[in-house]
Amino acid sequence: MSDRVYDSTVPLDFKAVKDLQERLAETEQPALLVRDGAGARVVPLPDGQLHVVGRCAPADVIVRDASLSREHAAFEAIGGVVMVEDLGSTNGVFVGGKRIEGRTEVAIGERVMLGHVAISVHRLDRTTAAIHRVGGPDALRERLVAEIARARDYGRPLALLVLRADDEAALERITPHIARDLRPYQLLSYYGAGILELLLPEHDDEQARAAAERFVALGREKHAPLSVGVGCVPQAATSADELIDVAFAAARRASPIGFARVRTTETSAAVRPPAGGAISRSAAMHALDELLERVADAAVPVLIRGETGAGKEVVARRIHAGSPRAAQPMVSINCGAIPGTLLESTLFGHEKGAFTGAESAAKGVFEAADGGTVFLDEVGELPAAAQVALLRILETKAVTRVGSTQERPVDVRVLAATHQPLESLCRDGAFRWDLYYRLNVMSLAVPPLRDRLEDISPLAETFLLAANEANGRSVKGIEPDALDALRCYGWPGNVRELRNAIERAVVVARGEHITRDDLPPSISGAQPMVPGDDAPPEAASTADTSADLRERLASFEAQLLREALARTGGSRADAARLLGLPVRTLAYKLKQHELA
Repeated sequence: MSDRVYDSTVPLDFKAVKDLQERLAETEQPALLVRDGAGARVVPLPDGQLHVVGRCAPADVIVRDASLSREHAAFEAIGGVVMVEDLGSTNGVFVGGKRIEGRTEVAIGERVMLGHVAISVHRLDRTTAAIHRVGGPDALRERLVAEIARARDYGRPLALLVLRADDEAALERITPHIARDLRPYQLLSYYGAGILELLLPEHDDEQARAAAERFVALGREKHAPLSVGVGCVPQAATSADELIDVAFAAARRASPIGFARVRTTETSAAVRPPAGGAISRSAAMHALDELLERVADAAVPVLIRGETGAGKEVVARRIHAGSPRAAQPMVSINCGAIPGTLLESTLFGHEKGAFTGAESAAKGVFEAADGGTVFLDEVGELPAAAQVALLRILETKAVTRVGSTQERPVDVRVLAATHQPLESLCRDGAFRWDLYYRLNVMSLAVPPLRDRLEDISPLAETFLLAANEANGRSVKGIEPDALDALRCYGWPGNVRELRNAIERAVVVARGEHITRDDLPPSISGAQPMVPGDDAPPEAASTADTSADLRERLASFEAQLLREALARTGGSRADAARLLGLPVRTLAYKLKQHELA
């Protein structure tokens, strides 16, 4: 027996070693994690193949960064060992903090600096290295908008995780390990230095918590401590920028090796306006400021209208702060963020045993705000039963808890906000006319950011100071070229999107000032609108033809969608099967054609 054991451990011959190496090479290979302005990507390094990194063609790996030369450096894996060589670049190649001369070996996990571009070396399974790409913040936000629409349409959960590491190199080491275990429908995004975003469709609060715990444990195992923030739809947010806001707020609150979640009741705290009230230079906002001073003293309900992210809650807080109720609580609730089964209990409270899980009596929003103000954000999302109960509170100034018949007097001022045309909802029967008239005693409109470009600079400077404090940075200002880009952009997410863009720029900025290159690509590439009359006749004719073709194609696609829904009795799942589309794609197209 002992002889057989001894025989089984004799050194392998050369052929056996070679066979083993080939089998290992089939499953694992070195790869580069390359960060650029649009995110990060994994570049596999097949044995014996040279990969040139540079600013433009003919480089194999192109990174649009001004600090790179056209052909900056060459990477090659030889027998699993990664070598790098400086190709005569201007700004050099640094390994271990030292500028190299000649070919130099790079260890697994080691970082290589090419100018301002960081590249780290990892060993990944071949499949992961070949297919995985870490996106950038623009791609994630675009996908997040579509996923939130799908989640709302189908009543499905959704989570966003923000992973932060104090050590940027540690985050680079752990990123491939996070990426390799993701499902195809999950999206990992490189937000900036030391920060990743992870979109998890079909993850509720508890599943997101479990995922956060896994990543915290992975970080501990790989010596890359992570702080993870978790935000969920619908519990904490109903829009993309709001979800990004609250997940980042949670990440900032998380322990150095731990995670935090933002629940519905914490959302308002995460998006408070900057200290000192309004920050505006535009005539439109000055007019609104003057109106707010008069409205604040009154006791009537106010309906605040405006696009998502325009600052409706900021307006509500200013009304409360300037009112005789300022010393009393203001309680905010996003009506679209609470599951329908819990909404009435959240608003009006409940008695013990009123429903499964009601182990004790609890006050609702109106009782909690007694003497102060209730802010109902996205009031157009209220279901019919809650609309009836809200109308009764406004008429009787009393609330009835779920599971009780006793009316409890409450003294509150109601402020409501919506981005939807409530009149249209009333005509469609989705919102009560009598409730609309009760809420619309005074109406205020918050203009979108694109209509008040004068406000962009002071807002951006204020957000820069806040981002410096939150992230331990000391960025001093914004370059004029970057401000020009901010003014040219359309801001579909309004002030909230501007705040997110400035925070990201503060995180990734290499110098003392934010440059155009530090802004998200969708913003840094923004150009001023050119009037159509300035185009030559030939160009205008071509554009008109192209636009007409696009309109006809869009009209045809919309008609196909309508017919599919009609043939399936309105069932989206059946309509998707009929059209041969994934349900998620159908939901996106219905939203795109305003058929949702």
